[in-house]
Amino acid sequence: MKRFFSHFISKLRFRDCIAQAAIATTASLGLINPAIAQVTSPPIFESVRVSPRFNPDPMVLRGISGGTTAAPSVSRREQTTTGPCVGFVDTSPDHVMTLTNDFDFLSVEVQSSEDTTLIVRGPGGAWCNDDISGKNPGIAGEWLEGTYEIWIGSYQKDKYYPYILRLTQVR
Repeated sequence: MKRFFSHFISKLRFRDCIAQAAIATTASLGLINPAIAQVTSPPIFESVRVSPRFNPDPMVLRGISGGTTAAPSVSRREQTTTGPCVGFVDTSPDHVMTLTNDFDFLSVEVQSSEDTTLIVRGPGGAWCNDDISGKNPGIAGEWLEGTYEIWIGSYQKDKYYPYILRLTQVR
């Protein structure tokens, strides 16, 4: 448990450093007055409830990838129909997504500057992906109504990177 809290605090400190760097850069470019700049970071590790025709589309969630648990330990398999279960994640999911209805098409894609991986567990099983678009993972297709746990991993153990998780119904 102590390791979990240490890891979580590390992720939060990392997020704060990114926010402070963004404000410092913006201030140095003269775009804002550093004396009145406030840090208002977007939330991370959100859980969402999603209905068909959601708005805005894409829906954007944020977080920090990585962990110390090997992906197959969470997905309970080495390979899925959507890709290999690789990388390292936390034991707890980064996001929980509840779909209120079936979706004929939904795309869940990670965008990060570093190599990330994806695990989704929900109705019907577990799905993994690595590198659907460059080094970014994603899963797209039909989705059943229900609750999905989502983990964003880093390809290497104990490496943590900021990411954006995009949910869209646009093909």
